[in-house]
Amino acid sequence: PHKKAMFTAQAAVLVSAACSLAIPKLTGAAVNFAVKHDPHALDRTLLIFAAVAAGFAAAFFAGEWLSARLAQRIIFDIRRAMFSHFQDVSLSFMDKTHVGRIMARLQGDVNALQEFLESMNGAIGDFVTLVGITIVLLTTDLKLGLLTLTVLPALIAIRAVWLPFSKKSFRVARDASSTANSALAENINGIRTVQETRREALNFELYKAKALENFKAQVGASWMTQIMVPTVDVLTGFAMAIVVVVGGEAVLGGRLDVGVMVAFILYVQRFFEP
Repeated sequence: PHKKAMFTAQAAVLVSAACSLAIPKLTGAAVNFAVKHDPHALDRTLLIFAAVAAGFAAAFFAGEWLSARLAQRIIFDIRRAMFSHFQDVSLSFMDKTHVGRIMARLQGDVNALQEFLESMNGAIGDFVTLVGITIVLLTTDLKLGLLTLTVLPALIAIRAVWLPFSKKSFRVARDASSTANSALAENINGIRTVQETRREALNFELYKAKALENFKAQVGASWMTQIMVPTVDVLTGFAMAIVVVVGGEAVLGGRLDVGVMVAFILYVQRFFEP
């Protein structure tokens, strides 16, 4: 039901990705014209740069706004459909299923789906940007491009080792969160029964154990997430070092324009952002 909105959001994301690919190229060209003291070409490049930057800002805003709006519409439909479905399920199902687990599904899982829908179009743009940067690097200077991309096998290998552990950690975190939310909802719904039977202390200890388990699971998931951040930063540093050392020698030897090296550095930074 939301095909038009989805394709419009994806088109905006692809336009912003194309603009982001052009910006480092234009920056490098501007540097070259400045070094060669060509004011007319420099002014023309700066005007094009301003237009592309404005286009990127507009397309990026439109992509983010349309993606969020699309996600909210879909989530609205899903919430209504789930609520309507729960009006029709059998009483035996309600007797066998904990209220808290139902609430965890209605709230926690739908929120996770919402995050996915909001970031989905951005991920498509990131993928297009990665492919585009790879093509630009290799076509601009094959040797320097290949040297710059030598860090990719290390990143892929580290991620291959990291992925099974992270999947397990994230799954445990989701289950622990669901369990804690279930216990919370059930205790709130049954607060009168809890007080009538004087189970406050016992229920508190039971919930404390579930909350502590959730705390440990969330810390573990956060730890797994943060492993990749410094890893990518270190590999980005290696790639930039290759560009500076190898590209710098090429510039000093007259085989490469300084603007090309500047563009390479900007492309490397952009390449590892996703």
